[in-house]
Amino acid sequence: MKHPLYFPIVMCFLLFISCRKFLTSDSASRFPEEYVFGSESDAKKSVNMVYALFNQDAFTSRVSTLFAGNTDVEVGSAVAASPDGGRRDLWSFEATSSNNDLLTVWNNAYSAINKANECEFGLTTISLEKDPANLTYLNLLGEVKALRAYWYMLLVHHWGDVPFSKKPSRAGDNFYLPKTSRDSILSFLIDDLISIEPKMQWADQLDYGIERINREFVIGLIARLSLMRGGYWLYPDMTMKRKDDYQQYYEIANKYCKKLVELKPRELTDFATVFMNENKYLKPVNNDVLYEVAYPPGYGDVGWCMGVSVTNGTSYHSFGATTISMAFTPSYYYSFDTTDLRLAATCSIVSYNDTLAQVASGPTSIAINKWNRMLVPTPLGPSSSKGTSINWPLMRYADVLLMLAESENELNGPTGIAKDALRKVRQRAFPPSLWAEKVDAYLAYAAGDKTSFFNAIVNERAWELGGEMIRKFDLVRWNLYGKKIAETKQILNQMGQDAVAGVGTYSKLPDYLYAKRNSDKTLTFLNRFYKVTGTVPEEYNVKVNWLRNLWNTTTNGPANYVLWQWRGYTDDGGNAPVRYVLPLHSSVISNSLGTLKNDYGY
Repeated sequence: MKHPLYFPIVMCFLLFISCRKFLTSDSASRFPEEYVFGSESDAKKSVNMVYALFNQDAFTSRVSTLFAGNTDVEVGSAVAASPDGGRRDLWSFEATSSNNDLLTVWNNAYSAINKANECEFGLTTISLEKDPANLTYLNLLGEVKALRAYWYMLLVHHWGDVPFSKKPSRAGDNFYLPKTSRDSILSFLIDDLISIEPKMQWADQLDYGIERINREFVIGLIARLSLMRGGYWLYPDMTMKRKDDYQQYYEIANKYCKKLVELKPRELTDFATVFMNENKYLKPVNNDVLYEVAYPPGYGDVGWCMGVSVTNGTSYHSFGATTISMAFTPSYYYSFDTTDLRLAATCSIVSYNDTLAQVASGPTSIAINKWNRMLVPTPLGPSSSKGTSINWPLMRYADVLLMLAESENELNGPTGIAKDALRKVRQRAFPPSLWAEKVDAYLAYAAGDKTSFFNAIVNERAWELGGEMIRKFDLVRWNLYGKKIAETKQILNQMGQDAVAGVGTYSKLPDYLYAKRNSDKTLTFLNRFYKVTGTVPEEYNVKVNWLRNLWNTTTNGPANYVLWQWRGYTDDGGNAPVRYVLPLHSSVISNSLGTLKNDYGY
């Protein structure tokens, strides 16, 4: 069985139901913690109730993945000519308070937070009161604090100031809490994790390794929250600002990135293997992935809404079918150095049809190649779709190295520490024979000054973390969201124009792609990175309209893909802030009895 955590997750629901049905408490406002947190095994089951909220659609195919489009890297597929009331409106920055996806995620987040609050109360008042040095209880406490922090991080990112509570709900409580400022929430979460982190265990000391919240992940989460707290965010008056004390939080991020590198260093192994391990249900500790959400059999949508597209309309094969919702922009694809080993592992320009033959994709359907349902150890079945059981990574060591390089540069410029952290990431990305040019010379140029090194970090995080749905968080805290959207639209338009005209900046890139079909149903491409100017060999008889697709030759203007994808953001100069903050669902507002309202022009 792939995920042993499956049984505790099921049991925790049974335990919760049993407690509510058969046990009574002296006070109607009291959860029976004496029973639930009286032993290690029962305390674990209770904490797994918090993990179980990761197994809902609100997380698997909403806030963890699809809510994180659109950026200069990842974009949602099939944005239509006008708003449709669904997730595509989030991608085009046109969501309204009637969008039910908003309510689904909001309710799930607060359910997870309240369960975490319940567990924290039980662990501190029952478990640790009885056995204060118990390593299992201490790590469980760290787990629920980190889970609560992660859910609040998502809420703050997508909704700005939100209601905040660190206490479990009780009968008679005031349930109509006002909004708490983001800076206060983030500051509390950072301090809360700092207090518990030294008492936690490393992944290699835990029963389920990187499938449980561990010390290395919490160190990385402290850094991520600190950079978020020290970064920019959108205010209701539609300005992007950061707090005057931002540098203090860069110092915290820097300290904790260094702490992980010093206490628990690890080599960056082969890039493609990191994700192949997830496809194969392998979970090595002391490797790149620090923590990944564990999906038991029948759960998780990685490889369904995220990954390489596979069709199976008539059940020809046993791998099932995908409904891919996220793709990469052509500008991102062509931003890679062609020798970068991450390119092929990250981007796929093929899909698989009903007969499992490779089909060449269009330029607006470049898939996230890190996950592929066809690679799981046992085929999921001809009628399968969702529930691939492929885990979802929330933090990698490479991310921590890049946060170290970024924070060090912000505080001290491109020091040796900053360059060494970036060097480790880039060395993994290129064959050793190219390190002199692609690593050493590149770093020497990038480290010319603070600004150029920061720009190198902006690019490196795109190449390293593409498809892992972190880019939107980064662009917001850097105050680069609008600029990057405007740049992307300009580049895509120019690519299309140049492909049609045959001259210009991008005219050497392929206007058409040519490929040959092999006996094993795969495709071999002739010209992924260049335009064919001579005779095409006869065997390359698969022809794909490529960058020409980005320009409408009828209107002599941008293709619909460019016109519609970021439609709600209209500043072609990229100076205006992006309204990335989402509206509160109308029912949330009405149920708050006047406590909550929508801002940001909604």
